[in-house]
Order: sequence, then C-alpha cells, then structure tokens
Amino acid sequence: MTCPPNQIIKKSFSIIKSISTDICAVKINHHLLLPLSSNEIKKLISFIHSRNLLVIADLKLNDISATNLIVIKYLWNAGFDAIIVNPFVGYSEGLEPLLIKSKSKNKGVLFLVYMSHKGAKDGYGLEIIKRGKKTKLYLEFVARARRWHADGIIVGATRPSLIKEISNHTNSSIDIYTPGIGTQGGDASKSIKSGANYLIVGRSIINSKNPKLVTSRIRINSWIDF
Repeated sequence: MTCPPNQIIKKSFSIIKSISTDICAVKINHHLLLPLSSNEIKKLISFIHSRNLLVIADLKLNDISATNLIVIKYLWNAGFDAIIVNPFVGYSEGLEPLLIKSKSKNKGVLFLVYMSHKGAKDGYGLEIIKRGKKTKLYLEFVARARRWHADGIIVGATRPSLIKEISNHTNSSIDIYTPGIGTQGGDASKSIKSGANYLIVGRSIINSKNPKLVTSRIRINSWIDF
C-alpha cells in the first residue's frame, strides 16, 4: 500500500471488515510495519482481534537470539499472535530462546521453508550434504520445524509439487501455510489438494476493487470432494 499512513489504516480497516468472515488470520509485513506508528499498529491489531481473527507478523526473522528476543517482546506487546522466522539462523543462540519464550506466552512460530517467488530456488532449492548424504535445503528446514516444534511451515503455492512432497514427507504432522495465491500464480485448489492447510493471499485481495468477491471465489475454489 503506497499511500499515506491514515489512508493505509482506512483501507486496511475497510478490507478486513469486508472479508473477515472468509479468513482466519491477517498477515502483516513491512508494508504496514514501517509506515505505521506503534499506536496505529496496535489499533489495527485490536480491530482484527475484534473480528475474531489472529494476526501474524511476517518478518522472516533471521538473527541472533539477543535481537530475536527484543523483536518478539515488541511484537507480543503490540498484540501479534504469531511470527514467521527463517530456520537458517540455527537453534542454539538463534531460534531456541525465541521458541521457548513464544510458547510460554502461547504465541505461534512459523518456519519459512520455501518462498513463492521464482528466485527462491537459488536459496531454498539448494542441495546440501548432511552426514554424508545429499538432501535439499528445504527438507532440512522441514526437519528442523518438526524437531524444534514449530507451529507450522511456509511453502510457496507456486510449487504445488513441493507442497505435496513436503506433506508426504511429514505425513501431514505439521500445518503448511502457502503464500503466492493469485497474483504470483499460485492456485488455491491445487495447493489444498497438494497438502496445504492454510492459504495466504495478499495482492489479489489488496489490489482488488472487490476484496470480498476475491475471498469468496477462493473459498469456493478451495472446496474438495473427499
């Protein structure tokens, strides 16, 4: 949203009000965190909570524990319910304190396993050698999510084959959140059928003249006949 803060707040309230019955959470990233004041963020989160929705901080946090703990202190005080982190940073003196602190406050931690943009393969698609055996970096991130008891993983909707591979790999033991639906080319129905549990939709909703129509169509197209 490239507009003044007061217009960002107004548009955010309008969109959330119109689609709140079609969604279960709102993901807020730097597009709102940077232009809005802390009081405006709290006001927005309070409104989202009033619609019985959760709020996820999409920071892709990737730092040492001392920094991570300060970040989540401000986020939890603002009212956020969960955060997205990068498992690349490691456990000891990385994500361990964040995970412990977050769970003590009943807050969620989602691991970024594979992003939705084309260039994601340059990082998340790398092959690595672990204990003498070749594997994919994203599969190592999935293993970390399970071993470190993350609350969910992020896998781009633009790669349904990877969603299916990861879902089969985990035996559906951890929830998959999939971004990139719509504008980036991800398909809601294919994502769900491949094993995704939650769809993350951004620009297709925000840039639409009728956000309600977008979310309603996505919901209908996501139904599966079992």
